[in-house]
Amino acid sequence: MCGPGHGSYNGVAMTLDDFLQREIDVGSFPGAVYAIGSSRGIERENALGHAVAVPMRIPATLDTLYDCASITKPLITTTLALLLLDLDPYVRSLLTHTSGMRAWLPLYLYDNYLDAIRDHGPEYEPGTKVIYSDLNFVLLWSMLPNFVSLARERILAPLGIERDAMFNPPPSQRPRIAATEWGQRYEAKMANRPDLVARRDGLIWGETHDGNSHFAGGTAGNAGLFATARAIFRLAQSWTNAELLPRALVDEATSNLTPNREDARGLGWQKPTGSLATSMLTDRAYGHTGFTGTSVWIEPERDRIMVLLTNRVHPCAAPVAMQRIRGEFHRFGL
Repeated sequence: MCGPGHGSYNGVAMTLDDFLQREIDVGSFPGAVYAIGSSRGIERENALGHAVAVPMRIPATLDTLYDCASITKPLITTTLALLLLDLDPYVRSLLTHTSGMRAWLPLYLYDNYLDAIRDHGPEYEPGTKVIYSDLNFVLLWSMLPNFVSLARERILAPLGIERDAMFNPPPSQRPRIAATEWGQRYEAKMANRPDLVARRDGLIWGETHDGNSHFAGGTAGNAGLFATARAIFRLAQSWTNAELLPRALVDEATSNLTPNREDARGLGWQKPTGSLATSMLTDRAYGHTGFTGTSVWIEPERDRIMVLLTNRVHPCAAPVAMQRIRGEFHRFGL
């Protein structure tokens, strides 16, 4: 660890580690790992709490692999799309979430993912609304055959992070993986299908929490990446330094391409909206969050990269004020 990162919370002087430990103690999440630094590299990092809390206790370490959930979207799927796809208006609508697709469907309940999206996905006229939708990234995934191999060959291997960022981690990696939910209860509630719990009724540990990615074989482009905080930092750093993509394309992708709309989006990236998580960031910042309790935000104005990985859905996906927690984390990180 490099430096404690001093600050205050609710008028009480504390370090970043104090703040995260306090959230662990009150049950916001079992554990957390973070990495904070600049385009040059990591300056502060640490691991606190537990990667697995039940049925056994395994401490979180800097080597812990977290289920990254939706930060897979910008770091992997968007990068591949920008590298390999023709950025025609349709692809751009998927990347900016302006395609008109509804937010989510339990695609694994249908015979074919693409048929299900075609028949049940459209909700608005394309271009009329910004609706953050997993379906957009499932469609992008369908355009990128051999997705996992492409991710390894075009992103993970060039950045030297194959050991610490992967899809479908082998069973041998399970001891270093943070567990998520016990059973598929959250998605069963979303779908109003209690019977879905029976499909995954044990501890989800070492396989992606997202049902659509799980039943697609480990990823459907919207989730599925497992990585350490250091690996996520390296992926973010590659954007900051335009290592995999031309600078002009990085700048376009991280700009607000949906001004004066319901949500601020670039190509695959979220932009600050004044929320509890981003009100302290400038307009040039960009980032993304993941349902499991993960986030990565990049602040070019102050050359900051801030990665926070938690497993806040373990052992159950109870309501947690993650936006507030992310906001305080960013204040410490800046």
